[in-house]
Amino acid sequence: MNKPNFRLRLNLFDGIVLALALAAAAFLLWRTAKQDAPIQADPAATSTVRYTVRFQRWLPGTSSVVQPDDQIADNIKNYEVGKVVSVETVPSRVQVVDEEERRWVWTELEGMEDVLVTIETPCTVTNAAITVGGGYEIRVGTSGYFRGEGYMGSGPIVAVEEVRG
Repeated sequence: MNKPNFRLRLNLFDGIVLALALAAAAFLLWRTAKQDAPIQADPAATSTVRYTVRFQRWLPGTSSVVQPDDQIADNIKNYEVGKVVSVETVPSRVQVVDEEERRWVWTELEGMEDVLVTIETPCTVTNAAITVGGGYEIRVGTSGYFRGEGYMGSGPIVAVEEVRG
């Protein structure tokens, strides 16, 4: 019986494709067999933070709805962001253009007041941020939208301090 002899004939293109396929298979085998190095998480410490939010442009007298011990939540993503510690009203200020001096100046806004709400809550402190409520990042200067029982307010975070002891 005549058995045909198997003979592999490769041209240059076939050889390159075969070499690339073998290299990819070897790489994938190496990656799956290699043990992953343990990932080091950011060192995080738990603490308590007290921060102040400036609720802007409220009608005079309406700040009485904000009371100490009210629970405050983020109005966008529903994060619990703490408990009200203190409430203070101050005149509402806005920046306007002084056209004579050609510069921006602060002036009081008639018929409005700002409410400084100080909130205290447990937090996680990392090198990157202070996080409260499981994901809400606290930074001075960032604006937020908050709600309490029967009211909502928006404005910038004006102060952040870590509570010791």
